[in-house]
Amino acid sequence: MAASQGAMDRAARVNEIGFPEFTTKLISDVFDALIAADIRQQQAFIELVEATSKTLISFINDTKDDIGPAEVMQWLSKVLPPDVQNATAPPSKVALGTKLSAPEAAALNKALEIPGVEGGNQVATEETLKDGTYKALLDAAAKRIAANKYDMFQQMVKMGMVRLVVDNGVIETRLNFRAFESDYFTSHSSSVSRSQFDFRAKAKTGGLLSSWVQASASTAYTSMQVSTSASSSTSSSSVEVEIMGGVRINFHTDYQPLNPK
Repeated sequence: MAASQGAMDRAARVNEIGFPEFTTKLISDVFDALIAADIRQQQAFIELVEATSKTLISFINDTKDDIGPAEVMQWLSKVLPPDVQNATAPPSKVALGTKLSAPEAAALNKALEIPGVEGGNQVATEETLKDGTYKALLDAAAKRIAANKYDMFQQMVKMGMVRLVVDNGVIETRLNFRAFESDYFTSHSSSVSRSQFDFRAKAKTGGLLSSWVQASASTAYTSMQVSTSASSSTSSSSVEVEIMGGVRINFHTDYQPLNPK
């Protein structure tokens, strides 16, 4: 049958699907992902150790410019929030044209204080903030935020960092292949018949029944038969391929010691 031969032809082409290439790429991608994840963890550890190995002053000078205005203003809004909070009011009392009272300046200096920094980083005074004094307060706030980050990194070094460690894993690939083909044939016939019987007669008569009476009659029979037939042939085939891949990785977490002491 043509159908079975077609299915066999398609099944013989299973090597064209590229299943070995699919499996190879899956294994290499998983391996690359694990290596990349481990490298990122090691980079994070190295960057943390390098950052905390600096002195506080050096860390502040290297970091303060990376602290954006939004982070600075968020810190100031916690230290000196405005008296009235609405959409038009500044987020903090530290704003251009605002006059700081003595208690407000004292509270701000207490929050800004960094031991070891020139002047203790206390730059707030009882005055109306102009462009120069306002920028000085923003710079001092950025230094205080940088110092907070330095303290946090120091604590992280003492505690160690959590890392992911892969124990084992399973990579599974599977190929489902199915070839299907079929032939379909149908035939339909019909017959129509019609029969007709005709009687035809003619007569000729005189005034009276006599020997001159002439009569004749004839009959005819006709028959017609029509036969019709219709046939159709359908051939269908289908190929269904399903490639599946799965990865299962078992891992645990532990602490990477950063400070042996």
